[in-house]
Amino acid sequence: MSRQNHPFYDKHDDRLKALWTMDRSNSNVQEKLSKLKEAVSKGSASGLIDIYDDKTGEARAKVTPLIIACFEGDYDTIQYLIDNGADPNQCESEHNLTAIHVLVDGPYKGQTITESQRAQLIRNLVKKGGDVNHIDKHQLAPIHKVAINDRPDCLDALIEANVDPNIVFMGERAVSIAARQNREKILKKLLDYSKTKTDVRNDNGGTILHFAAAGMIDTSECVELLIKAGLDVNSKDQRGNTPLMVACFFNKPRILKTLLSANGDLTIKNNEGKDAVAICDERDVEECKAIIQQK
Repeated sequence: MSRQNHPFYDKHDDRLKALWTMDRSNSNVQEKLSKLKEAVSKGSASGLIDIYDDKTGEARAKVTPLIIACFEGDYDTIQYLIDNGADPNQCESEHNLTAIHVLVDGPYKGQTITESQRAQLIRNLVKKGGDVNHIDKHQLAPIHKVAINDRPDCLDALIEANVDPNIVFMGERAVSIAARQNREKILKKLLDYSKTKTDVRNDNGGTILHFAAAGMIDTSECVELLIKAGLDVNSKDQRGNTPLMVACFFNKPRILKTLLSANGDLTIKNNEGKDAVAICDERDVEECKAIIQQK
């Protein structure tokens, strides 16, 4: 991911330029890292360096070589910096991200790092004192990003480091994010983790099962996991809606069938006096209504 066409390329720190111009296809690790080693020998593997704005040439942010290496996404490079004194908890100035945040984030163009390598690097950062519960500028912790980006290997590494799974982001926890986004593997690992609280509700009184009932994809796996874990299929949120009503509202027929099979109660009415059939009529979801009428 060469940045040599950056208008102010020459203003940048040699460590940054070495990271930007590295040939990650080179299987000779020593050769691949030679320019970075030279740059680090003149300075440090740690510390903040300036990133200059493309248009003005003014410093717009400060970032560490380690964080840039994580964005670039080459295992050998990241490991070299970890081994040579990079601070795992030093944050960049724009979003308050640490290296662990970047490793569990979504993929960036040009990265060659694998899922298992991401997890191993997290373990190695933890050995150097890396904080797995650090919260960024947007109140996101690594545990949230693992659920959002579906990184079960990374979740294993976080759990090994005793991550707090109950950190709240915009009223939600990683377990409800996983349920809503149909992250079956993530959800199972979180449910199996002894520190995960399942008897939780968001600001609107919704349970984790309410979130699973509104799944991004109409599949039953996450709903089944939560029912098996003991969540009440007939629990009400603050508006009196049950997970079954939520499934009807979002037109999730497969999820609806699963809730009905688990004794979801069709006679319950919400605070507006509407039952599941009324919600189907209001939302014009004929498939869900037909399933109910077959009961």
